[in-house]
Amino acid sequence: MKKKEKDSVLPYSYLVDNVKALLIFLVVFNHIIAFQLVRDDITVRHVWYAITIFHMPAFVFVSGYLCKRPQSVMKNVKNLLIPYILGYTLTWYAYIWCGNSMDYEILRPSGSAMWYLLALFIYRLTIEALGKIRFAVPLSVILALWAGTRPEFTTYLSSSRIIVFFPFFVAGYLWDRKYTEAVRRFKGKWVLIPISAVLLFAVPHYMISSGMPVDIFRGNHSYILCGLTNEVGMILRLLMYLISFVLILTLFALLPDKNLPVTFVGRNTMGVYFFHYPIMIVMSGLMILKLPQLGNAWALLGVSLVFVLVLGNPLVNFLYNGILNILTFILFKREKKVQDEGLEDEYDGDDVGYELVRKQHWL
Repeated sequence: MKKKEKDSVLPYSYLVDNVKALLIFLVVFNHIIAFQLVRDDITVRHVWYAITIFHMPAFVFVSGYLCKRPQSVMKNVKNLLIPYILGYTLTWYAYIWCGNSMDYEILRPSGSAMWYLLALFIYRLTIEALGKIRFAVPLSVILALWAGTRPEFTTYLSSSRIIVFFPFFVAGYLWDRKYTEAVRRFKGKWVLIPISAVLLFAVPHYMISSGMPVDIFRGNHSYILCGLTNEVGMILRLLMYLISFVLILTLFALLPDKNLPVTFVGRNTMGVYFFHYPIMIVMSGLMILKLPQLGNAWALLGVSLVFVLVLGNPLVNFLYNGILNILTFILFKREKKVQDEGLEDEYDGDDVGYELVRKQHWL
């Protein structure tokens, strides 16, 4: 029994942290180039389309992978629902402060990045039951393809996005460490790079040249509202699933499984996710993003890196958790320490223990 419990826990992994660090960087970069450069630079628009295809699907997959234990409703309320309300309110206030008009629609979070926390809240409460269904991944893909044909699934409660990205959460939940080991040991794994490159070039190029919007990859609306027929919408959504799963395999197969200078960011992604978008809104309102020095993608790459390194600092994560704990103490009867589990669960073990695991399994 003890051995079975030991095998089921999730050991500390530099690989997962490095994947998460890269993905949160892509989230920040994709958001910041959308404020200006996407409209003006066709090359940047191609990059924007390419990143949008897979970065959130991959993040959802990793979140599912880290969700191996049952989650109580109260725990998810504290760790996800309260941050969702706070994050949406902060984003709304940033828009208002900058003189923009934005209705406070807490049940329709499409104007913020907080939809993901609402999605995780739903996923975590349902995955233990839904993950036991046979063929859960293909069935969830079929459901997502069908949902795109229905106008009922909209931005309200992020219902459309929750269904569209659910296959990635299920796949991550069912993904086992031994699958990662097999992929990393595969001698032909480097072929994933050219395959990924071709897919990430061909699909955005076809869509942009055909005037197709990127909205289909965001999962917010039906195919018709995205300006597509149901048939074309289904094909593009299937391509999103294909490309995303190929890119996820590529990341898990090829990213280094060691402690890098940026690995710490993977342990503190919530601070980056929570704060970066309101800050960008303020920067845009103050015309900072329109400075000539920031008028190219390379400069914004640097700005994105600064965002990630500063907001991904353990101190920011400590302050974030401190505020969350204070609110928890005020709102709930029992004081209970809350650790951020919005975008990452705690691993079992530590660096030293992980090195032993890695030597036994992957070296």
